[in-house]
Amino acid sequence: MTMNIRIEKLSKTYRGDGVITTALEDVTLLLQNNECTSIVGPSGSGKSTLLQVIGTLDAPTAGMIAYDDVDVGKLKGKTLADFRFARIGFIFQHFHLLPTLTALENVMSPLFPRKVSYDKKERAQELLDWVGLAHKQDSLPSQLSGGEQQRVAIARALVNRPQWLLADEPTGNLDTNNGEMVFQLLRKYQQEYGTGIIFVTHDEHLAGQTDRRIEMRDGRVIADIHLTKL
Repeated sequence: MTMNIRIEKLSKTYRGDGVITTALEDVTLLLQNNECTSIVGPSGSGKSTLLQVIGTLDAPTAGMIAYDDVDVGKLKGKTLADFRFARIGFIFQHFHLLPTLTALENVMSPLFPRKVSYDKKERAQELLDWVGLAHKQDSLPSQLSGGEQQRVAIARALVNRPQWLLADEPTGNLDTNNGEMVFQLLRKYQQEYGTGIIFVTHDEHLAGQTDRRIEMRDGRVIADIHLTKL
C-alpha cells in the first residue's frame, strides 16, 4: 500500500533562558512512499529535527503532518504510540542497542510488550539472516563490530514491517565500506518491500544514490531535487 506524508507549513521553535531558537521554519513537502529520500545540509540546519517531527518523536510548534488522511497532530498517548509502532521504523547513528541483550533479543525488543500475529523469534531470526548476521544472533553488542551493530539496528527497525523507515545519520559512525553496505541494505529493502525511506546524511556520495535529495539550511528547505538515474 502506497502511503504519502504531507507536510504543510511546519515550524519548530524552542524557548529557553529568554531566547527563542527556530529549528524549522515553514517547511512544506510531499514525501512519497515509493522513494528513498535523502535530507542533507550543514550541522544545525534542521535535518534531524525534521526527521524527529516526521517520526512523531517531537511535536511541531505550528503546521501539519499527515500520513495519507491521518493527521498525526491529533493523535495522543497510546493511540500515537500504536500508530508509530505500526507505521514507522527508526535507525540512529549511535545504534542504541541494549547492551545486556543478545543480537536476537535486541531485534525482538520492540515486540516484547505487544501482541502480534506472527512468531516474534522467527521474525527476528529471519531479519538477522537477511542482514547477514544469523551466526551472530547470540552475541552481545560488545562482541559485534560497528557495522554489525548497525545491521542489528536495521533488523530491529524492520521487525514491525514498517511502511516508513526513518534513518538519522545511520552511516555516520561507520567507515566507507560499512557505510555503503548499510545504505545498500536499506535500498534493497525499500525496493523489495516498498517501504519509504527518509535518510538524513552528511555523505553527499550516498545522497547522490537516493531517488530524491532535499537540502536544508537554517531550518528551511532550499532545494528539492528528484535525481535522474542513468
